[in-house]
Amino acid sequence: MKKLPVPATLLLLLGVTGYVFLVLLTIYHKQPPLYDEPLFIPNVYLFEQYGLSKEFLLNINQQAPGPLYQFIHYPLRCITHLQTPGIRLVNTALLGLMILVLTALITRIHTADRKQAFILALTVMAIPMVWTVSGMALTEIPPMFFATLSILLLWFALQRQESALPVSLIMALLAGFALGLAILGRSPFLIMVPAAGALLINNFRSTGRWLLLIIYCGVALAMCLPVFYIWKGLTPPQQAFTAAGGLDAEHGMLAFAYGALITFLLAPGWFYFRKRVLIYMLSGYAVLLLLNITLVRWEYGPLSVAMEKILPAALMRLYPFIMAPALAVVAIYFVICSAWRAWERRTEPFFLFLLAAAMLMLATSFKVTHLFSSRYVAQAAPFFVLLLLGYDKLTYSKVLRTVAGMVIGLLSLETYFLFH
Repeated sequence: MKKLPVPATLLLLLGVTGYVFLVLLTIYHKQPPLYDEPLFIPNVYLFEQYGLSKEFLLNINQQAPGPLYQFIHYPLRCITHLQTPGIRLVNTALLGLMILVLTALITRIHTADRKQAFILALTVMAIPMVWTVSGMALTEIPPMFFATLSILLLWFALQRQESALPVSLIMALLAGFALGLAILGRSPFLIMVPAAGALLINNFRSTGRWLLLIIYCGVALAMCLPVFYIWKGLTPPQQAFTAAGGLDAEHGMLAFAYGALITFLLAPGWFYFRKRVLIYMLSGYAVLLLLNITLVRWEYGPLSVAMEKILPAALMRLYPFIMAPALAVVAIYFVICSAWRAWERRTEPFFLFLLAAAMLMLATSFKVTHLFSSRYVAQAAPFFVLLLLGYDKLTYSKVLRTVAGMVIGLLSLETYFLFH
């Protein structure tokens, strides 16, 4: 067996150790449900009482996501007893399964053997937001798992389109079922339906391709649209306020800035960087800073608690106004680079499908008006892992970035347990 280079070996050890540490940490966290965790558990008992019925769907309370959480935790209640840390370990287990599904995908869509594919799949542990949604009994990981599974099944369907169309159609049906579960977990995964349109590029006249996508999208929509019809929207009636008020440009900007952070940690080669680009970015920042101080008045101060210990009080008052335009510049730069990559690979339907899914998922934050959370960005994590293949190598630089991402993720997760 070919020996792995030292950086690849280190990345393998880091990824496995990071995941095992997350599992052990989740077992150690025996605190009662906190943050959003207590909101979802009563709805499991509601599901036990009414089953999958109109009464259950209309009476879901204090939970904006759909009923996938209940579908998963209800049958597992005999094991978890709906207590911590058991209910949290459900998500860490699903994260492990998602890593295996990513490995299977990477083996097929990237020139990598299984060991290298496993290493690349483990880079999901370098995405800080993943730690929070995996180490707590929240609602993001289950739909992330099923969305990733749907991509794998859809890939199999596409590969058998010409040689075995009946088998291909069955795989598309299963992929649609997995996507339907993902959407029932969190409605933003609806974006995978329009994103799938990218798979028609260079195949627009292919009857087989149209059949596959109609089945894939049709099954997914058939599973979730009746629920949305009962709700008269994408969320239970009591949570309709989360999408009220139109669009929030600041939340959308923050989502793309966080997407840029994920991209830098996984594959900085995605970005185009020249001296001229730096000049443009600094000029853009100066303009946005002036507008922000005089007109817009956007405020966003990441790491404010830590910065308060470093910066004087006078500067801290300006800090949120200074950081908001900086993040806006980063977000715009990221979008431009992504558009350029799309143009470079405009003849590759599967790549464009992944790119569309990632960017549309980030864009859903424009519609979330009540607050912004990095958890919304975490939902795009599997798309980014697959999308950025080929834009980075297994080097010492990647080792350092992986360590940085894992440390940030660990600290983010521990913040919830230390300050609640």
